[in-house]
Amino acid sequence: MVDLSKWFSERPQWLQIAATRLLQQSELTDKDISELTALCQQEAEGKFFKTTCSFPSSQGTAGTLRLCSISDVEGVNALAPKKPLEFGKGNITIVYGNNGSGKSGYVRLLKHVCGARDTGTLHRNVYKPGYVVQKACISFEQDGIPKSHTWLGQGICDDLNSVDIFDTSFGKVFVSSEDEVSYEPPVLSVFSTLILACEKVASALDADTNRYQSKKPNIPADKKVTPEGIWYEAISAKTSTQDIDKHCVFSSTDETELQTLQQRLAEQAPAEKAKQLRKQKHHIDNLVQDTQKYLEQLSDENCRRIITAKKNLIRKKKAADMVAEKVFSGSELEGIGSDVWKELWEASRKYSVSAAYKEVKYPNVSDGSRCVLCHQILTQEAKERLISFENFVKGETQKAATDAVNEFEIASKTIEALPTSETLNTRIDAAGIPQDGVSSQVTDFFAQLQARIDQLHGIDSEEDIPDPLLSPKWIEEANVHSKSFGELAARYDEDAKNDNREEVKKKLNSLLAKKWLSEHRSAIDEEVTRLKRLNQIQEAKKSTNTKALSQKKGELAEALITDAFVQRFNAELKALRASQVKVELVKSKVSKGRVLHKLQLRGASQNDLADVLSEGENRIVSIAAFLADVTGKSNHAPFVFDDPISSLDQSYEEAVVQRLIELSQDKQVIVFTHRLSLLGTVRLFAEKKSIKIDVVSVRSADWGAGEPAPIPLSQSDIKAALNTLINQRYLDAKKANENGEFEHAEILQKSICSDFRTLVERSIENDLLCGVVQRFQRPVCTLKLKDLTKLKDTDCNLLDSLMTKYSGFEHSQPTESPVELPKPDELLTDMTALKNWREEYLKRSAPALLNK
Repeated sequence: MVDLSKWFSERPQWLQIAATRLLQQSELTDKDISELTALCQQEAEGKFFKTTCSFPSSQGTAGTLRLCSISDVEGVNALAPKKPLEFGKGNITIVYGNNGSGKSGYVRLLKHVCGARDTGTLHRNVYKPGYVVQKACISFEQDGIPKSHTWLGQGICDDLNSVDIFDTSFGKVFVSSEDEVSYEPPVLSVFSTLILACEKVASALDADTNRYQSKKPNIPADKKVTPEGIWYEAISAKTSTQDIDKHCVFSSTDETELQTLQQRLAEQAPAEKAKQLRKQKHHIDNLVQDTQKYLEQLSDENCRRIITAKKNLIRKKKAADMVAEKVFSGSELEGIGSDVWKELWEASRKYSVSAAYKEVKYPNVSDGSRCVLCHQILTQEAKERLISFENFVKGETQKAATDAVNEFEIASKTIEALPTSETLNTRIDAAGIPQDGVSSQVTDFFAQLQARIDQLHGIDSEEDIPDPLLSPKWIEEANVHSKSFGELAARYDEDAKNDNREEVKKKLNSLLAKKWLSEHRSAIDEEVTRLKRLNQIQEAKKSTNTKALSQKKGELAEALITDAFVQRFNAELKALRASQVKVELVKSKVSKGRVLHKLQLRGASQNDLADVLSEGENRIVSIAAFLADVTGKSNHAPFVFDDPISSLDQSYEEAVVQRLIELSQDKQVIVFTHRLSLLGTVRLFAEKKSIKIDVVSVRSADWGAGEPAPIPLSQSDIKAALNTLINQRYLDAKKANENGEFEHAEILQKSICSDFRTLVERSIENDLLCGVVQRFQRPVCTLKLKDLTKLKDTDCNLLDSLMTKYSGFEHSQPTESPVELPKPDELLTDMTALKNWREEYLKRSAPALLNK
């Protein structure tokens, strides 16, 4: 009992499933291979399946197989038979034919249909133009059930792959090279099938690999040398998404840097460019500072201060106006104490103290003083009025109102006037702010500042102050630009001081490579996915390695095949009388589960059998190896031999024939030969075993080779052949003569005479001389000598007259003295006479011999 369950439990799970299926259904179909391929890939991806398998120690044996016939042959060598080649009902069949009759064509056909080791090339008829589809129909019986297989030029018939075929090419097997024993015990057959399944799964995985062709674009040559290009060329199944993101994301900052580098390389005066950038930075910084200043001036706190001053002004002015109205109620003119009046009063004061009366306190009411406005001498009333005016202006109420005005003016001046739109645009341009969203954001924000200022003029209460303005986002972008200009200016300064263009070019090329990678991100993702898939397939393929299976099979084969095979080979050498040939069969190696054997010289320094052994020895050793191989099988499949005794001497020939007859007791044996000696030897030894042989003949006809034909008269049954001459061929000739077909009748009659001459000769050999000595047979049957005592003169005279009369039709004759054909009735009389004599002679008893 061979229990391999534990050993298989350590194998890949898909292989365990394959083994389990194989034990359940004896073979693996194409569908099984497809499913196993998928399971193999899933297992490589980390998916696992629950499975168990156990192995029995034996399997059932195969049934009996018989080849029945070959028919409908087309496109195979020169074969073109109109009738099927039938192999008879017995267990040994001899197919006889001359050279070129089509025997080898039939054997080559069977090799292709049955899947022999070395099939060779099956040519069509090279002498006929045009293309002919190869086909043939093989009829056979399997366990007594008639079946047929139509072969269409390719593939083998699974039902016939157990047929064993020996021909000249088998001489290379074991003798000239290493080869595998065709028979395997059932448990090893499981290993062989699993190894084949591994190879098929590996082949399917290879085919799957071919589906994943790379679509990875070629990176430009100048970018391959960059760090990004080197990374791109080295991407693999291990490349992570984070790694791809790191190398393939091209941000706006990268784009800005790229443009900056391009500008730096394009700049011919980097020092001037640095100055320009610093000026732009200065303008940006000033604009940002002014904006922040305006924001502070228009803050809620400052607005409340202005509103408070305004409210105080209104209140104080109202109080001053009330006092003025009360003081100047009797004035002849309106508006005394009003703002306009106050401006006039202060203007008069200024004129008086600065020009008219520099040394005198205003108003000058001394004697002779004049009005600084009308220049008239002041009257007492006018003096008193001016003094009252000054007292009003200098009074507390008015002073408070004046102070309130001053406070409001001071508060109002904390909000500076904004630049006009033209000035603002000029400053934006000078700052180098792009004319895009940022520029419009700046102008929009300044419009919001102006609107707040305008709103503030009409507001008298803190509650009416609008929501405060927040620091605009464009300030951040402006600061970024400012920083960028500063850094860029520093780089231009560096460019101006040092010759670093090559370094800048490298940075630029690196950024361009990164941008190229970002543009091909989808292709890179696809390539990494493809590589990961291929990596999974390769991981799956590793599990199809047949090394473990081969090693285990080799261990089992050492005991189950090699020893038994060597014993059978030695037994076959002995049976074939070739034990004196110093050869031995040894196991050479195990390759992919195939246990290989070869023949070598025993005890010799040189092991090239083909160069040392004679042609006959090579042949007999090859036959021994062939028989040792195929007799190890448990099935009952036919053996097919193509001229097995070629190059053999008579001793080896007889040994081979006896072995074939012995084998035919259990299996069908079919022998193709062109040698009558083999046919005679087979007949001799078959009779000794009481085995009936079937003899089939093939010949070459006008339409092609391989046409079944009557067996040669030299090997046919005399009685049956004589009856055919009398009852069939003679009547055909007679009918042709009666129909006036004289030339045809003459041809038929000459043929009958020639064949009749052959039958007379055979009758002398087999009947008259009782088969004591026969052509193509080695033994002399001395036990039959006693039967010669029944021989009479009349017997000799009859046969002598017939031999003399018809020898002219068997041997060539001069044209000037042709042999005249006997009359048809005369020919019939002679044939009838031989038939009657044979019947009487075979029944005649030999007289008893007198004891001396």
